[in-house]
Amino acid sequence: MNSISFHPSRLLRSRPRVIAAVALFSLALFAARSYPLEMNAGPAHSHPPLEPASWPDNSLTIANLGHATLLMNFFGTRVITDPTLFSHVGMSIGSILTIGPKRFVDPPLTPARLQHIDLILITHAHMDHLDLPSLKALPKSAVVVACEQCSSLIAPLGFSDVRELKWGETTVVNGLTIRAMGARHWGRRWPPLGETYGFDSYVLEKNGHRMLLACDSAQTDLFASLASTPPDVAAFSIGAYDPWIYNHANPEQVWAMFQQTRARYLIPIHWGTFRLSKEPMHEPMQRLIAAAGIQQDRIVIRQIGGTWTLPASIEKRQAAGR
Repeated sequence: MNSISFHPSRLLRSRPRVIAAVALFSLALFAARSYPLEMNAGPAHSHPPLEPASWPDNSLTIANLGHATLLMNFFGTRVITDPTLFSHVGMSIGSILTIGPKRFVDPPLTPARLQHIDLILITHAHMDHLDLPSLKALPKSAVVVACEQCSSLIAPLGFSDVRELKWGETTVVNGLTIRAMGARHWGRRWPPLGETYGFDSYVLEKNGHRMLLACDSAQTDLFASLASTPPDVAAFSIGAYDPWIYNHANPEQVWAMFQQTRARYLIPIHWGTFRLSKEPMHEPMQRLIAAAGIQQDRIVIRQIGGTWTLPASIEKRQAAGR
């Protein structure tokens, strides 16, 4: 009679794969259970049409494509941040299937309608920010600026110019200066396993205008260092704080960090697109507006698919050196 031999060493070697499989199954189950209920209960998922081809090269125009994806014309430099352009984020199986949370709002633009892209910015390696299917769909002529260790994930997709930045380092793309700075977050792509990647916030500057693209972050005073030369606009993540408050600031904390930068305008991101936490989908924006109070007009792009252009009055003040 054949006997079945047991080898503890084999079990130990397979343990990481088992844990990863369980984690992925749990993520898919969470998305499947929570998403459809809100789809029926939420508001109409429409947004105004976007026409990036019409955006002028002599100003700063920004559109919110959902989650942490901003599409912008930064005075002639075309930029996209943390692109998530399809219906799901998570573990991708080639170009066939992505297992993970589904979008609450349809993507405002298809990859083909993004127009020319000069620069792709990646803040960190989490799957809702470094989405491989979305990157595969973008033009490989674009420069990719990313955090430490991320080039190993991005370069194999066909991009020839992938630049990793450590905090404090800078690079220039088509006249746009990009400087990396910190945040209070973490970078492991397969928690609790796998390699630890970096995580970056970015300060963008061109033609005397500055913008902060903040990485996902818990409450921190790091961004107060910008107050001496404040940005015109700052983009902050405002969702996924319940129960992840130690990695994602809540809206009241975001408003406080924004005020520390002394930026004029705030673009809220990382809300209303994917269910990644327990708070209701529209609560982050509602709480942020309440926290801003009488200054709520400084919060711009309050709708997925919305567009904002830096007011001409600010451009004139900057040109005059005031």
